[in-house]
Amino acid sequence: MSYTVEVKESLCRKNSNICCKKAELYGFLLFSGIFSHNLISFKSENDFIIKRYEDILRHLRFSDYIKTEKRNKNIIYNIEINSDNTDKLIAKIGDVSVNSPLRIDYSAFENDCCPAAFLRGVFLGGGFISSPEKSNHLEIRTGHQMLADDLIRFGEEYGIHFKSVLRKGIRILYLKSSDRIRDFLAFIGASTSVFDFINAEFEKNLKNNVNRAVNCENANIEKSIAASQKQIKAINRLKKKGYINVSSELVALAETRLSYPDDTFEELGKKLSPALSKSGVAHRMKKLIELTKKR
Repeated sequence: MSYTVEVKESLCRKNSNICCKKAELYGFLLFSGIFSHNLISFKSENDFIIKRYEDILRHLRFSDYIKTEKRNKNIIYNIEINSDNTDKLIAKIGDVSVNSPLRIDYSAFENDCCPAAFLRGVFLGGGFISSPEKSNHLEIRTGHQMLADDLIRFGEEYGIHFKSVLRKGIRILYLKSSDRIRDFLAFIGASTSVFDFINAEFEKNLKNNVNRAVNCENANIEKSIAASQKQIKAINRLKKKGYINVSSELVALAETRLSYPDDTFEELGKKLSPALSKSGVAHRMKKLIELTKKR
């Protein structure tokens, strides 16, 4: 099951009052199939979507539709309302216009709760969302250009900022930011999906922080190895000449470094007698390297 199907199935379990049922049905019909005075038709492979809108039609006391099934590899359910009954359904939704070109008619929203229900229907009709574990992407498709422009303006009114692209005559309205997708899902009532994106964002940030820490640690290790190799090379040059004019303290440090090439300055200091601090080891090592430059 795709993540889009999971989200839509969850939304289809959401209850609403009669005004929101009409607003949701209106959004769904605008973005799911054919919506005109001559024909209203929508189809889906998902029986839960068909059942939801059959249920809404029953709540509106509307039964003048034909339901069919087409079986190939998958079952496709189709709801069709012919020209004798389209105006009856439109009147049930409200005093909305379905003339060409299709536009969003705000008279369909009876109460303040209705815009969220409308956008829920829009998503159920023409929406797609990728799994938050894979990418941040939500889109709504329509072949009606002015309807797409209306939806962009509609979203702006409620803090939802769609971007748009045209592909093969289809307008795709999309959100790519995790924050904006969460705002959209919260607005349409998909609370479970909101938490999916929050958890995915937390896991991504945790993984990125771990990777940064590991990369930083690896960089420090590589830096330490390079420094140790430089020190050993300098010490071997002094040792080859018999540590001439090199103090006993520096010789002791040099031999300790040769015996423990991977130790930190702090670890080297503890092996000396008497013990030496990290800064003391660094100071003496600097002197050893400077001696090689003079010879």
